[in-house]
Amino acid sequence: MPRVDVLRHCLVALVCAPLGACASWGVLPSTVEKTESPFQTYQSAEDAFNKVRPFVTTAKELKVRGFNPYTTPNIKVLNYLDLVPRFLPQQSMKHEDLDPAVQSCLTARDRCTGWLAEPSTSSKDRTGNVALDVLGFEKETTSTGWKASMLLLIQDGVVVYKLWSGTPTILEVKTEKKPLGPFQDLSGAASSAVTGAIKP
Repeated sequence: MPRVDVLRHCLVALVCAPLGACASWGVLPSTVEKTESPFQTYQSAEDAFNKVRPFVTTAKELKVRGFNPYTTPNIKVLNYLDLVPRFLPQQSMKHEDLDPAVQSCLTARDRCTGWLAEPSTSSKDRTGNVALDVLGFEKETTSTGWKASMLLLIQDGVVVYKLWSGTPTILEVKTEKKPLGPFQDLSGAASSAVTGAIKP
C-alpha cells in the first residue's frame, strides 16, 4: 500500500471513533442563502406572476400586492437603456423581431420602465464522510434550492409585457478531494519535507 494511503488511513482511524458519535448530530457545516422577497417559495412567486395581466394590471396594483421596488427588497428598476441589451443581446436580432408590446415600450424611452425581481433560496450542506471532511481529505457539498426571475415592463403606469424564467428545483453535488489531506496546503520547505516523507 502506498505511503500516502497508509498516512490517510492512520489519520482517519485516529478521529473516526469520536466523530462517529458526533456524525448524527450534524457536525459538518451548512449554509443557507436567501434573497429577501415577498415570495417564500417558487410556487408562490409563479402564482403572483400569473396574476399579472398585461394592459390591465397597473403599477399601483402591483405595489398593493407587495411588488413595490421602493419598499420591497431586491427589486431592480431598469430604464430603457438597461432593457435594450436584454431584449436585443445580439446584432442579428432586430427591433422589429420583438413582441409589439416590447417594441412600443422601448420606443417610449423614459416612459418605459422594467421591474426585475429574482427571488431565490439556496442551502449548502456538507454531506460527505465526517472524518474525511474534518481531516481535509474529501469534502462533499450538496446544494439545493430554487430561483426565479420575473421581468415586468411598465409603460405609462400599466404593465404591458411580462417575462418569466426559473429553476423550480436545484440539486448540485460538488466533491473536492485532496490526497494529502491536511498536508495538501503546506508550502515551501514544509511541503517538500512531507511530500518526500510519504513518497513510496
